Amino acid sequence: MKYYPVYLDMRGRSCLVIGGGSVAERKTITLLEAGADVTIVSPTLTSKLQELSQSGKITHRKKDFEEKDLSSEFLVIAATDSPELNNSAAMSCKKKHILVNVVVPPDESSFIVPSVVERGDLLIAVSTGGISPALAKKIRQELEAHYGVEYTLFLEKLAKVRKRVLDEVPDEQKRRSIFQAIVDSDVIDLLKQGRTHEADVRIAEISRLKHFDG
Repeated sequence: MKYYPVYLDMRGRSCLVIGGGSVAERKTITLLEAGADVTIVSPTLTSKLQELSQSGKITHRKKDFEEKDLSSEFLVIAATDSPELNNSAAMSCKKKHILVNVVVPPDESSFIVPSVVERGDLLIAVSTGGISPALAKKIRQELEAHYGVEYTLFLEKLAKVRKRVLDEVPDEQKRRSIFQAIVDSDVIDLLKQGRTHEADVRIAEISRLKHFDG
């Protein structure tokens, strides 16, 4: 199967997680980090999910899943330890044209969740189309080793200079030239070496020179 890669804006989206175990916990935390509004349907919860429920960060329906639990959800994750229940939930979602990810059996999913490397706003997703999660994990670990925390710092600084350049440089071509020059420079290497001040100076130099160039 050929999947269509996409990143979803989950802010304020209503999402349903079916199940209250460790997998459901992990999926729930990821959804919350993306800004989703999460409801869990499960007779029991992990201690962490209980904390989230008691603090009001998630809504908990203490019951087994039924089709009537589906209303206007944007996305559903079926994460119980029962393949039969997960499959039933997936069928209900598909009837209602709701995106669903099924932990077991994964073939019932309408989308899969890739292995992910996060460095601040940098998000690198790896997928083998469900053929080899082990290979996806291996590649993710290699990427984690290559893309360190310096990329988090770099994007934080780039976000600040981007706003300033967009406000101060009217010419689009010059703006692109500035951004490209910063990316192609040694700023990331300087950040990796902990030379933050030098990195800031280099960004300022590039922005100034490219602004007045020509």
